[in-house]
Amino acid sequence: MEIVVSGLDAEKGIKRFAGDEEAYLFVLRTFMVNTHKLLAFFNSFSKDDIEEYEIKVHSLRGSAASISADELACMATDLEEAAIKKDWDHISANNAKFTDTIRNLLAGLEEMFEKIDSGTQKNKKDKPDPDALNKLKTACENYDMNRVDEVMDELTAYNYESDDGLVEWLQENIEMMNFSEIVEKLSGL
Repeated sequence: MEIVVSGLDAEKGIKRFAGDEEAYLFVLRTFMVNTHKLLAFFNSFSKDDIEEYEIKVHSLRGSAASISADELACMATDLEEAAIKKDWDHISANNAKFTDTIRNLLAGLEEMFEKIDSGTQKNKKDKPDPDALNKLKTACENYDMNRVDEVMDELTAYNYESDDGLVEWLQENIEMMNFSEIVEKLSGL
């Protein structure tokens, strides 16, 4: 799987995890969850919180560097140095861009994980194509397994809004090689 998220050098990140993409994805998920909590702080801190700001920006710098979010890590390094010097003006002038960068990276990660978690999105159709069902019936009548597989690939490429579970039923019966039952059901449609 290609990992493409703005602000993230995924190729470099995966190398950092010895080529283990699954480990990298796990760390990205952890980063996403933990950084949402930090973002809330960075959006609402005050001058009195400068020591806590220093600690939190240091933490984010390390985690951003570990996932190869290099721009964010550089920004965090700059803001950490400002916090150490108690340079409130520099922090005030640069924190908004910093939080925007965090927000954009998190949005990109969330979008990527939604795609991963939902699997490949299937297009929707109202109901299965009658021509495809007829082809399947003929393939079952002829015990043509290659054609059955082809037509089922075509039918299962979609999510149907009103098929009353037909495609699922067809899949189950094809697995059990109940061709005569399939032919009977499809003849009645």
